[in-house]
Amino acid sequence: MSLGRRLRKRNVPVHPFDLEHGTDTGGLIPGSELGVGHRHDLFIAGYVGVPPSGFRAAISRWEGIGLRHRIEDYTFLDLGCGKGRAVLLASELGFREAVGVELNPGLAEIARANAMLWTGAGKARSPIRIECKDATEVGWPSGPCLVYFYNPFAETVMRAVVEAMREEFGDRGHELEVVYQKPEQAAVLEKDFELVWSGVCELSEEDRVSDPVADPRDETRVYRWKAS
Repeated sequence: MSLGRRLRKRNVPVHPFDLEHGTDTGGLIPGSELGVGHRHDLFIAGYVGVPPSGFRAAISRWEGIGLRHRIEDYTFLDLGCGKGRAVLLASELGFREAVGVELNPGLAEIARANAMLWTGAGKARSPIRIECKDATEVGWPSGPCLVYFYNPFAETVMRAVVEAMREEFGDRGHELEVVYQKPEQAAVLEKDFELVWSGVCELSEEDRVSDPVADPRDETRVYRWKAS
Protein backbone atom coordinates (compact mmCIF):
# COMPACT_ATOMS: atom_id res chain seq x y z
CA MET A 1 0.00 0.00 0.00
CA SER A 2 1.35 3.43 -0.90
CA LEU A 3 1.90 6.14 1.69
CA GLY A 4 -0.80 8.18 0.01
CA ARG A 5 -3.43 5.44 0.34
CA ARG A 6 -2.55 4.92 4.00
CA LEU A 7 -3.02 8.64 4.73
CA ARG A 8 -6.46 8.60 3.11
CA LYS A 9 -7.92 6.44 5.89
CA ARG A 10 -9.50 9.08 8.12
CA ASN A 11 -12.91 9.04 9.78
CA VAL A 12 -13.78 12.57 8.70
CA PRO A 13 -16.77 13.24 6.43
CA VAL A 14 -15.84 13.98 2.83
CA HIS A 15 -15.82 17.72 2.21
CA PRO A 16 -18.30 18.96 -0.45
CA PHE A 17 -15.32 20.30 -2.42
CA ASP A 18 -14.06 16.74 -2.89
CA LEU A 19 -17.53 15.38 -3.60
CA GLU A 20 -17.94 17.94 -6.37
CA HIS A 21 -14.53 17.54 -7.96
CA GLY A 22 -13.60 13.93 -7.18
CA THR A 23 -10.45 15.02 -5.38
CA ASP A 24 -9.01 13.97 -2.03
CA THR A 25 -8.07 17.15 -0.18
CA GLY A 26 -9.94 16.67 3.11
CA GLY A 27 -9.30 14.95 6.39
CA LEU A 28 -7.58 15.85 9.60
CA ILE A 29 -4.12 14.40 10.30
CA PRO A 30 -2.14 15.37 13.40
CA GLY A 31 1.49 16.34 12.99
CA SER A 32 2.56 13.36 15.09
CA GLU A 33 1.43 11.06 12.26
CA LEU A 34 3.25 12.92 9.48
CA GLY A 35 6.89 12.52 10.50
CA VAL A 36 9.32 11.16 7.91
CA GLY A 37 12.53 11.03 9.92
CA HIS A 38 13.45 14.61 9.07
CA ARG A 39 14.94 17.01 11.61
CA HIS A 40 11.84 19.20 11.25
CA ASP A 41 9.30 16.45 12.05
CA LEU A 42 8.70 17.88 15.52
CA PHE A 43 7.53 21.19 14.04
CA ILE A 44 4.83 19.90 11.68
CA ALA A 45 1.51 21.48 12.65
CA GLY A 46 -0.58 18.71 11.08
CA TYR A 47 -2.78 18.60 8.01
CA VAL A 48 -6.20 19.99 7.28
CA GLY A 49 -7.30 21.53 3.99
CA VAL A 50 -7.99 25.25 3.87
CA PRO A 51 -11.73 26.08 3.57
CA PRO A 52 -12.19 26.96 -0.12
CA SER A 53 -14.27 30.03 0.65
CA GLY A 54 -11.66 31.25 3.12
CA PHE A 55 -8.85 30.80 0.62
CA ARG A 56 -10.71 32.59 -2.15
CA ALA A 57 -11.56 35.47 0.20
CA ALA A 58 -7.90 35.77 1.25
CA ILE A 59 -6.66 35.93 -2.34
CA SER A 60 -9.33 38.50 -3.12
CA ARG A 61 -8.02 40.63 -0.22
CA TRP A 62 -4.48 40.27 -1.56
CA GLU A 63 -5.56 41.38 -5.02
CA GLY A 64 -7.58 44.21 -3.52
CA ILE A 65 -4.56 45.95 -2.00
CA GLY A 66 -3.25 46.55 -5.52
CA LEU A 67 -0.86 44.11 -7.18
CA ARG A 68 2.68 45.25 -7.90
CA HIS A 69 2.83 42.95 -10.93
CA ARG A 70 0.43 41.20 -13.26
CA ILE A 71 -1.04 38.08 -11.67
CA GLU A 72 0.24 35.99 -14.58
CA ASP A 73 3.79 37.02 -13.61
CA TYR A 74 3.50 35.67 -10.05
CA THR A 75 4.42 32.16 -8.99
CA PHE A 76 2.05 30.95 -6.27
CA LEU A 77 4.07 28.95 -3.73
CA ASP A 78 2.30 27.01 -0.96
CA LEU A 79 4.82 25.89 1.67
CA GLY A 80 3.48 22.87 3.53
CA CYS A 81 0.83 22.24 0.89
CA GLY A 82 -0.42 18.92 2.23
CA LYS A 83 -2.88 17.37 -0.22
CA GLY A 84 -2.78 20.49 -2.36
CA ARG A 85 -6.22 22.08 -2.00
CA ALA A 86 -4.84 25.63 -1.98
CA VAL A 87 -2.66 24.85 -5.01
CA LEU A 88 -5.68 23.61 -6.96
CA LEU A 89 -7.66 26.73 -6.09
CA ALA A 90 -4.74 29.00 -6.96
CA SER A 91 -4.38 27.35 -10.36
CA GLU A 92 -7.82 28.67 -11.30
CA LEU A 93 -6.56 32.25 -11.10
CA GLY A 94 -3.98 32.41 -13.87
CA PHE A 95 -0.72 32.53 -11.92
CA ARG A 96 2.49 31.88 -13.85
CA GLU A 97 2.66 28.59 -11.96
CA ALA A 98 1.01 27.09 -8.89
CA VAL A 99 3.56 25.20 -6.81
CA GLY A 100 3.08 23.14 -3.67
CA VAL A 101 5.94 22.07 -1.40
CA GLU A 102 5.31 19.20 1.01
CA LEU A 103 7.71 17.26 3.23
CA ASN A 104 5.56 14.13 3.69
CA PRO A 105 5.80 11.82 0.63
CA GLY A 106 2.32 10.40 1.18
CA LEU A 107 0.67 13.81 1.18
CA ALA A 108 2.76 14.87 -1.82
CA GLU A 109 1.61 11.73 -3.65
CA ILE A 110 -2.02 12.62 -2.99
CA ALA A 111 -1.42 16.24 -4.02
CA ARG A 112 0.07 15.11 -7.35
CA ALA A 113 -2.91 12.83 -7.99
CA ASN A 114 -5.26 15.70 -7.22
CA ALA A 115 -3.32 17.98 -9.55
CA MET A 116 -3.52 15.46 -12.40
CA LEU A 117 -7.27 15.07 -11.93
CA TRP A 118 -7.80 18.84 -11.66
CA THR A 119 -5.72 19.58 -14.74
CA GLY A 120 -7.30 16.75 -16.71
CA ALA A 121 -10.75 18.17 -15.95
CA GLY A 122 -9.71 21.52 -17.43
CA LYS A 123 -9.94 23.43 -14.16
CA ALA A 124 -6.33 24.65 -14.04
CA ARG A 125 -5.45 27.89 -15.77
CA SER A 126 -1.91 27.63 -14.42
CA PRO A 127 0.60 24.77 -14.59
CA ILE A 128 0.69 22.87 -11.28
CA ARG A 129 3.81 21.40 -9.73
CA ILE A 130 4.19 19.51 -6.44
CA GLU A 131 7.64 19.19 -4.86
CA CYS A 132 8.34 16.72 -2.06
CA LYS A 133 10.93 18.49 0.08
CA ASP A 134 11.45 20.53 3.21
CA ALA A 135 10.13 24.10 3.04
CA THR A 136 13.56 25.47 3.98
CA GLU A 137 15.10 23.85 0.89
CA VAL A 138 12.68 25.16 -1.71
CA GLY A 139 13.95 26.40 -5.06
CA TRP A 140 12.70 29.98 -5.15
CA PRO A 141 11.23 31.10 -8.47
CA SER A 142 12.62 33.93 -10.54
CA GLY A 143 10.23 36.84 -10.81
CA PRO A 144 7.35 37.80 -8.51
CA CYS A 145 6.32 35.25 -5.88
CA LEU A 146 3.27 34.96 -3.64
CA VAL A 147 4.11 32.68 -0.72
CA TYR A 148 1.11 31.09 0.97
CA PHE A 149 0.93 29.59 4.46
CA TYR A 150 -1.99 27.83 6.10
CA ASN A 151 -0.37 27.40 9.52
CA PRO A 152 1.88 24.59 8.28
CA PHE A 153 4.63 24.49 10.89
CA ALA A 154 5.94 25.84 14.16
CA GLU A 155 8.30 28.72 14.92
CA THR A 156 11.62 26.94 14.32
CA VAL A 157 10.81 26.12 10.72
CA MET A 158 9.13 29.45 10.07
CA ARG A 159 12.28 31.27 11.19
CA ALA A 160 14.38 29.14 8.85
CA VAL A 161 12.00 29.85 5.96
CA VAL A 162 12.13 33.60 6.61
CA GLU A 163 15.92 33.44 6.69
CA ALA A 164 15.87 31.68 3.32
CA MET A 165 13.56 34.40 1.99
CA ARG A 166 15.93 37.05 3.27
CA GLU A 167 18.84 35.48 1.41
CA GLU A 168 16.88 35.05 -1.82
CA PHE A 169 14.84 38.26 -1.94
CA GLY A 170 17.09 40.73 -0.14
CA ASP A 171 17.88 42.46 -3.43
CA ARG A 172 14.44 41.97 -5.00
CA GLY A 173 12.05 42.41 -2.12
CA HIS A 174 9.47 44.04 -4.41
CA GLU A 175 8.93 40.58 -5.89
CA LEU A 176 7.93 38.85 -2.64
CA GLU A 177 4.51 38.90 -0.96
CA VAL A 178 2.89 36.62 1.61
CA VAL A 179 -0.64 35.51 2.44
CA TYR A 180 -0.74 33.82 5.85
CA GLN A 181 -3.95 32.23 7.17
CA LYS A 182 -4.26 31.07 10.78
CA PRO A 183 -1.03 33.04 11.41
CA GLU A 184 0.20 31.46 14.63
CA GLN A 185 3.82 32.38 13.88
CA ALA A 186 3.11 35.91 12.64
CA ALA A 187 5.67 37.44 15.03
CA VAL A 188 8.45 35.77 13.04
CA LEU A 189 7.62 37.94 10.01
CA GLU A 190 7.56 41.30 11.78
CA LYS A 191 11.21 42.24 11.24
CA ASP A 192 11.29 41.70 7.48
CA PHE A 193 7.70 42.18 6.34
CA GLU A 194 5.20 45.02 6.31
CA LEU A 195 1.68 44.04 7.29
CA VAL A 196 -0.60 45.51 4.62
CA TRP A 197 -3.88 43.85 5.57
CA SER A 198 -5.24 41.76 8.42
CA GLY A 199 -8.71 40.62 9.21
CA VAL A 200 -11.20 37.78 9.05
CA CYS A 201 -12.11 36.17 5.74
CA GLU A 202 -15.74 35.15 5.76
CA LEU A 203 -16.47 31.45 5.32
CA SER A 204 -19.38 30.03 3.39
CA GLU A 205 -22.07 28.17 5.30
CA GLU A 206 -20.89 24.99 3.56
CA ASP A 207 -17.38 25.41 4.93
CA ARG A 208 -18.55 26.34 8.42
CA VAL A 209 -20.55 23.13 8.57
CA SER A 210 -18.21 20.77 6.73
CA ASP A 211 -14.69 21.75 7.68
CA PRO A 212 -13.27 19.86 10.72
CA VAL A 213 -11.43 22.83 12.23
CA ALA A 214 -12.73 25.91 10.42
CA ASP A 215 -13.34 28.85 12.72
CA PRO A 216 -15.12 31.94 11.36
CA ARG A 217 -12.85 34.02 13.63
CA ASP A 218 -9.60 32.80 12.03
CA GLU A 219 -7.34 35.66 11.01
CA THR A 220 -5.68 36.21 7.65
CA ARG A 221 -2.66 38.47 7.11
CA VAL A 222 -1.17 39.88 3.92
CA TYR A 223 2.46 40.99 3.92
CA ARG A 224 4.98 42.70 1.67
CA TRP A 225 8.72 42.74 2.12
CA LYS A 226 9.78 45.90 3.92
CA ALA A 227 11.55 48.52 1.86
CA SER A 228 15.24 48.69 2.72
